[in-house]
Amino acid sequence: MSKPSDAPEYIEAKNDLRKKVREIRRRSPADDPVKRAEAALQILSTHFDDWMLDEVKTMFSTRDAWAAVDYREGEEKRAFHRAVHDIKGQSTTLGFPLATRVAGSLCSLLERITDRALTPVDLVNQHVDAIRAIVRERAKDEQNRVGSALTQTLLDVTEAYIAKHGHIDEEDDGVIIRDL
Repeated sequence: MSKPSDAPEYIEAKNDLRKKVREIRRRSPADDPVKRAEAALQILSTHFDDWMLDEVKTMFSTRDAWAAVDYREGEEKRAFHRAVHDIKGQSTTLGFPLATRVAGSLCSLLERITDRALTPVDLVNQHVDAIRAIVRERAKDEQNRVGSALTQTLLDVTEAYIAKHGHIDEEDDGVIIRDL
């Protein structure tokens, strides 16, 4: 066996990677990348309402699939939870912060009520209907009094239900639905 050498070993690259990369010409100092990003976002924002409607349709179809199996634990519930979680994560970016809060409340409910017998199906459905109404009526933020009142009522009822029937793990990060 040979001893490892202390001398560095240089390996010549067989491919010149510079040939594989497109060179971007220098931009002028007046070319602001933030302004370009904002302009691109403005163009994309014309699609936000449609994207939100697609997310709501997905939430409804997964909820209906979960209802078809009598709200039992399983893939249907996980698919519904993913759809709601997607809404929670995307709604503010898409311009619907009230939907984010309602979806966050529903995620908390789904995560913390672990006993099927205690699953408040009516409350789950009220969350789903509230998200649909917020999107349909474009009740995007706290400035919409009806949407804001509906959101706050759902948060209050859900928080009380979770406090009474919910399960909180020791590893829980301490986030409560009020923080959403």
